[in-house]
This record gives sequence, C-alpha cells and structure tokens, in this order.
Amino acid sequence: MNELLEKPQQITFDITDRCQMQCVTCSKWKTHAIDVIDKELTTEDWKKVLYDLRNWLGEGFWFCFSGGEPFLRSDIFELSEYAHGLGIKVASMTNAFGIQHLYQKIINSPIESLNISLNAINNPDIHDLSRGRKGSFEKALDAIMSLKKLRDENKTNLGINIATIILPENLEEIIPLVEFVTRNKINGIMFQLLDDKESFHGYNVQKGCNTQDYQMPYELRKKYLVMSKRAVEIINKLIEMKRAGHSIYNSYEQLDAMKVFFNNPDEIIDAIKCDVGSTNYAIDPYGNVRLCFNMEPVGNVKENKPEYIWTSANSQHCRYMTKSCKMYCRMLNCNFKGNFVNFNTSFIKKVKNKIFKVLTGKC
Repeated sequence: MNELLEKPQQITFDITDRCQMQCVTCSKWKTHAIDVIDKELTTEDWKKVLYDLRNWLGEGFWFCFSGGEPFLRSDIFELSEYAHGLGIKVASMTNAFGIQHLYQKIINSPIESLNISLNAINNPDIHDLSRGRKGSFEKALDAIMSLKKLRDENKTNLGINIATIILPENLEEIIPLVEFVTRNKINGIMFQLLDDKESFHGYNVQKGCNTQDYQMPYELRKKYLVMSKRAVEIINKLIEMKRAGHSIYNSYEQLDAMKVFFNNPDEIIDAIKCDVGSTNYAIDPYGNVRLCFNMEPVGNVKENKPEYIWTSANSQHCRYMTKSCKMYCRMLNCNFKGNFVNFNTSFIKKVKNKIFKVLTGKC
C-alpha cells in the first residue's frame, strides 16, 4: 500500500493555537498564551521542518500558515524568507485584527497568497458578532483594501482572497460579498460550511475527537435546518455567478454537494468519501503531524522525518479510520481539490434527485 501512496498535496503549518478573536465557529481562542507559548516549535524547529519537507517533496510546493492567528508569531516573515530561499511557495490565513502595522512587511514578504476572513460586507455587526470582537469588520475591510492598494502601487503579485463561513446570520451577505470581490478586483472568495466549533480546538487541550461515534450537536443541526431552503437558493445563485466569471474558488462539485448537505446532512456520510488522509499533511504548533485535524496525531517532526511519518503504521491506521468516520467535516474545503472530486459513483445522481426535491418542495 505504501508503494502506491502519493506524496501529500496540502501542507499546513498550524503555527500557533493563540488567537485574539472569540469566534462562534471555533474554540481555539480558549487557549491561553501563557500555557502554550513555551511549548510551540521554535523558529529553528520550523526551519528544520521546512528543510526536511523540501528534501522530501522537492521544489515548488505550497504550504499555508494557519492557526490560531499566524501573525501572532513574530517570526512568520523570517520563516517565509527561509521557505522562499528553498524554493517553497508560501500562503497564509489571517483574521486581520492585528496586522495593520504589518501591511508593508506583508507586501515585501515572499507570501504569495493571503486569505482574509470576512463574513459580511453590508452589515458590519454580523461579522463582528461571528468573530467575537467589536471592530473586527473594520479592520478586516481595511486590510483587504489597504493591502490591495499597496500591492498595486508596489506591483507585487500578492493574491488577496476572502474566506467566508456560511452562517444563518449572513445568508443575505453571501451574494453581496461575491459582488464586492468582483467590483474591487479582489483575487477571489471561498466559502466554507459552518462546522462543529469543537472541531476547531486548541491542540494543547484536545488531542482529537471521537470520529467513529460522532453525533452532530442538536444546536448545529437546528441551524442547518433553519437555513436550508434559503441556503440552497443562494448556492444556486453562486453557481450561476461562477459560470458568469465571478471568482468563486469552490468547485461546482462542492457547491452541488453543499445543496445536498443543507437538505439532509446525513446524506453526505455515505455519498462523499474523505481523502484527507491521502492528501493532507498538517503540523500543529507543537510538532505533531495530523492527516486529519479531528483525529489524533500520527507522529511528531521533532522525533521523525516528515516522510517517515507519512508512511508510518500510525498514518496507515489514520487512513483506515477515515473510511468509517462519522463526522461532517468531509464537506470542508480541505476535502475538495481542483484536480479531482471526492464522490462515490452514485453521488451525482443523488445530487440531481435531491436538488429537484428541495426546489419543488417534495422533500
């Protein structure tokens, strides 16, 4: 089996669990800096990881800084420069709450793609409430527009993207957000489904979830039910807009799958397989390697080389466990790639049948 195993396609450095926000969609913010800052990998540790990955994967692969809030690590620019020197491409995510003093450094850095979280455009309160911090909308919008202005003035190639979680409260903001992206020539927007906030936990306090016996919390299921009909209508509009040339990064297949999911979340457990164990390689702030952020670590880069961990018995067991996983995170963007679709053979037929029933009120 190992001989047929390809190298990972998505490399993520969850560089810190620390975050300034208190998002309703996440629980990482419960992590206290004083409890973890001395346990995080050092700058030299991360450089060694980059060096080892380069030796294994070769030149030209991408990795993404994630968290927590990656820009709370003051060495993010040093690590970006080091990665660039190795021929590695760098992306990052940010809530943009504390990066105002870093705009020029970001523009001058080798970071080639920056995803900025934004959950509303017409109603700032929706974004602020979802992020748990007053004024977070203003700072996110300032970051988007200021970085775009600096990028254009400096003639750099920084890709500026918006990352939006689809919530009951922001459904009527979804189409305006796409229009905002197009009107202001932002590179693109990607939508993520609302997930169990306990999935996005601090790795220092929770090793993993019970993926085999998972049950969706009642409150989360109720949110999906409340928003289902309108969400399907909006996703249909997103498909139309994508076809018309708007820069929506979600694939058509993922958007179709979202409609099935909103009609009945349980439908996707059998309809969509999870391939993260065969494509994803995430390293948490403490060096633990995770093929799935909800499952337990399969090794630690301070103890073994990245390629050894990838082919280890622990990783093989993790891949096996994804086959019987009962969690719904298979709908998240990490399970949808541009070069393949994670559907069972009967899924497209299911999509057509389900969408017809949703739109005709026969479900």
